[in-house]
Amino acid sequence: MKLKHFRVRVSGEHLQNDQEVLNTFLNHVEVIKTATHFITGMIDYWSVLVFYISKNDKPRETVESDKMSVLNYDELSESERHTLNSLKHWRSEKSTKLGLPQYMICHNSELMTIAKLKPDTLDDLKKIKGFGEQKVMRYGNDIISLLHAC
Repeated sequence: MKLKHFRVRVSGEHLQNDQEVLNTFLNHVEVIKTATHFITGMIDYWSVLVFYISKNDKPRETVESDKMSVLNYDELSESERHTLNSLKHWRSEKSTKLGLPQYMICHNSELMTIAKLKPDTLDDLKKIKGFGEQKVMRYGNDIISLLHAC
């Protein structure tokens, strides 16, 4: 298992770039565990530790080949993009309510996959890369309800 540290600055000029760097990294590794801590000072930021396994180093028996992922915005239809925008709005509200950065709720690739596949059940949601028991327990019912409302 490997470890990488990220700083996600909360100032508007850096936030988007720092989140994109973290999301790009997360899309290329298998995350084992994360730890976060909010640091205040001259520059406020989220300290994010990611414990991971490189996808190339991953043992064959643990590869989640049945999990689905959409990585390209261009793969989405007009209605799927509308659903994606609704999911992003939900994520924004949830992150504000919980005091967490948006990427700690769901990554953009996860939201794009949800918008594309439109899972009907919590079990369907578990078929999406990035959704294990914990994330489904935390956010699954909200996501399924939002999809049914779209």
